[in-house]
Amino acid sequence: MIRTKRAAQDAGFPNDNAGKLAAAIAEFYSNVIEHSQSCSTGYVVFSAKNGTFEFVVADSGIGVLNSLRTNPRFADLSDSGRALELALSEGVTRHTDPGHGNGFRPLFIGLANISRFIRFRSDDHSREIIRADDQNIRSITRQGSKLRGFFCSVLCEVSPLSRQYLNPPSSAPG
Repeated sequence: MIRTKRAAQDAGFPNDNAGKLAAAIAEFYSNVIEHSQSCSTGYVVFSAKNGTFEFVVADSGIGVLNSLRTNPRFADLSDSGRALELALSEGVTRHTDPGHGNGFRPLFIGLANISRFIRFRSDDHSREIIRADDQNIRSITRQGSKLRGFFCSVLCEVSPLSRQYLNPPSSAPG
């Protein structure tokens, strides 16, 4: 966590955003351990340089759909695209006891505000969240080829405002 946050800061991210990135990686990886039923296949990689930070968290476990279906509330769920959408919603979890399913949504919202592109992939669907230059966020769920497990890829860029603050223009002699 400390190295991840430091790498984000060294790439130009403000302390707060660097902390959000480190926390996001930790939360996604804890979900690999808790939900994949194959934590030994999980991995985290990141790259931080020149105003960008990109990370991937993935595993070859049971996937989002099969994980949610262990909760009787979602036992009849049959679409992995819908499972991805639900997993990104408040209070949705495979757990049946209260107090679970509240960490992913706030994390996801925080990431959406500092990321350029987020892609979640599980089974035969992906959910992509794309932030345009005008800051509008567009989400799309797509069907694709079958993939075992879970894959999350996040690309973040230092905001233009942060870049100005970190690298103010030099004053021209007057």
